[in-house]
Amino acid sequence: MKRSIIAAAAAATLLGVSACGSDSSDSGSSESGSAAVVEAQAAAPAGLVKDGTLTVCIDPEYPPLEYYENGTSGDIIGFDADAARALASYWGLEFATQVTTFEGLQPGLQSNRCDIIPGGLYMSEERTAVLDGVSYMQTGPALILGESTDLAPTQNSDLCGLTITGQNASENLTMAQDIAGECGATKTSVQQYPKTADTVLAVMNGKADALIETDVAAVDIVKKSNGKLRLVEGFFPPSTEFGIFANKDAEITAPLGEALKALHEDGTLGKIAEKYGLSTESLDVY
Repeated sequence: MKRSIIAAAAAATLLGVSACGSDSSDSGSSESGSAAVVEAQAAAPAGLVKDGTLTVCIDPEYPPLEYYENGTSGDIIGFDADAARALASYWGLEFATQVTTFEGLQPGLQSNRCDIIPGGLYMSEERTAVLDGVSYMQTGPALILGESTDLAPTQNSDLCGLTITGQNASENLTMAQDIAGECGATKTSVQQYPKTADTVLAVMNGKADALIETDVAAVDIVKKSNGKLRLVEGFFPPSTEFGIFANKDAEITAPLGEALKALHEDGTLGKIAEKYGLSTESLDVY
């Protein structure tokens, strides 16, 4: 029981978990975070959900990309949040968020509740088939192990017989399911949870042995786990990119690409990356 309580507290602390289970609206100034403030340089895109405002669907429980400044309240900060603020400033717009679960990001965009979605979303073939995406960061999955296993895995088959977890609706969960499918007769369980914090807690409590998470988030999770979790370096090579997404053929798509390139070239994205401890070498806008 004591270990369960400690793990729950640690998971909540390291992830800054939002208690929000359903969509809600939250407006924020484009001035939040000095690294995100830029001069207006281009006309605002047409077809915005709200005139004069860039509205972003966001799941604020994913440091260092997007999370609440005070854990469960305050401004939503992080690389993605500040990059979106910089986009708003670049176009001379106000900035607003629509807070949702991870699973609600794409539906929120497609139902026109917001103009764009960041959120640690891979530029996968499945996603780019239905949405427009602009790449901004090289990334890929990472493997996190808990105290329940002392393995030093180097290939997928080394994970056979374990319990692997991942977040609902994520590419990482699909990868866990694919690995389990490769294991054949060796029973390999896959657990899924609605929030990243739940997946981390499952491993810290010993309910799962391994977690597949994006490399950017994995470093932060392990760093703040007080030694209860460890990262398996190099298990998955960087294989994709994070993207900021708009609806297919939306009027904002072309301006979004142009604005992100400009913010990359003038060093704004680099400053935001450094602010949140991310490598500027991983930035990759195209």
